[in-house]
Amino acid sequence: MQINQGYQIKELNTFAMACKASFYIEVECKEDLFKLYQDEYFRTLPMMIKGGGSNLLFVGDFKGAILHYSGSSVTVVDEDEKEVLLRVEAGKVWHDLVMESVAKGWWGLENLALIPGEVGAAAVQNIGAYGAEAAQAIEAVHTINLETGAERVWENRECNYAYRYSVFKEREQQFDFIYAVDLRLSKVPRPHLKYNGLQSLREKTELTPTEVARTVMAIRESKLPDPALLPNAGSFFMNPIVDRQLFSHLLLQYPDMPHYVLSDEEYKIPAAWLIEQSGLKGYREGNVGTYPKQPLVIVNYNNAYSYEVVQFADMIIERVKEKFGIALRPEVRYVRSGEQDSIGNRIGGR
Repeated sequence: MQINQGYQIKELNTFAMACKASFYIEVECKEDLFKLYQDEYFRTLPMMIKGGGSNLLFVGDFKGAILHYSGSSVTVVDEDEKEVLLRVEAGKVWHDLVMESVAKGWWGLENLALIPGEVGAAAVQNIGAYGAEAAQAIEAVHTINLETGAERVWENRECNYAYRYSVFKEREQQFDFIYAVDLRLSKVPRPHLKYNGLQSLREKTELTPTEVARTVMAIRESKLPDPALLPNAGSFFMNPIVDRQLFSHLLLQYPDMPHYVLSDEEYKIPAAWLIEQSGLKGYREGNVGTYPKQPLVIVNYNNAYSYEVVQFADMIIERVKEKFGIALRPEVRYVRSGEQDSIGNRIGGR
C-alpha cells in the first residue's frame, strides 16, 4: 500500500482538473483493504474510491482520502468448450482486458473496446456502447466493506444493473470497495451487431470478436477526442428516457428524430442529437466547449477551472430543457469534497 499526502491529481482524471487530495492511497491487494478498515485515523477521513478517473469532474480540492486499487491480475476460474469465467482485479485497464479477451476468441466484451477506465469502475457504472453493456458479461462482483470489514460476493441480480446504473452508485454502498469482478465470456460466436456502423459485419461468414472490436475502435476514434490531447470525460450526459406522451409530442415536431424503443411506454432519445439540435455542437465558451465531432463530449480546451465546466454543462441542460422539455442528467460524476462521508462520521450519526 502506498500513501501519498498532499497529492496533485491532475494526471489522475481525464478532465485534467488541477486539484489536490489530502491523501491519495494506492491499494495494491485485498489485504490492504483490511489494513485500512482497521486504521483509526483513516476512518475519520472523508473518502472516495476512484477507478481510472475517466468519468469524474473534481470540483475543487478533495479534503480527504482518494483510494485506488492497482491490482490487475486476470485468472481463469472455470472453463469448458463453450464458456470461460474470468476473475479480474479491479485495477485492470478495461480496454486491455477487452483486447486480451478478443485475441483469444472470446465473445462478450468486443462492443466495449476503447472505453476508458478500469474494471472496478466498469462494474459500478455499467459502462455500455454500441448495443452492449458490461452487465451482460458480469457474473459477480467482489467487495470488502471499509466500514464493517465484511467481505461479500454480489451476484449479478443483486447489483440491480440498469442503464448506467448499479447498486454501487447508491450512498448506502459508498464504503463497498470492489476489488475483483467475475466475467463470463463465450467461446461460441454471439455478436451484437444491431448498432449503426456494425450492421455491415453481419455479412461476414467467419466473423471474429477482434474484427468487431476493431470496427468499434474505428468508430470511436472517428468521433471521440483522445483525452491525452484534449482532456474530457467521454460522454458527459446520459441519453434521456422519456414517456410515450412526450415522445409522441416530439415526434410530431421532429419526424426524423432518432430514438430507441425500450417498451410501449419508454423511449430513449440520443442526448447528442438533442444538444446538436439546440445549436451547441462544436460550441465553445472560453476554455470549455463541445467536441465538434460529438456534442455529447465536453472538452477542456485550455486548463479550464472546474467551475467553467460546471457552468457550461448547466448551460447545455438549460438550452435542451427550453427547446425539448427534457432535463439532461450528467453521466459524469461531480466530486465535491464536502459530499463525501467518513466512516467515523457515519458511525457517529447512527
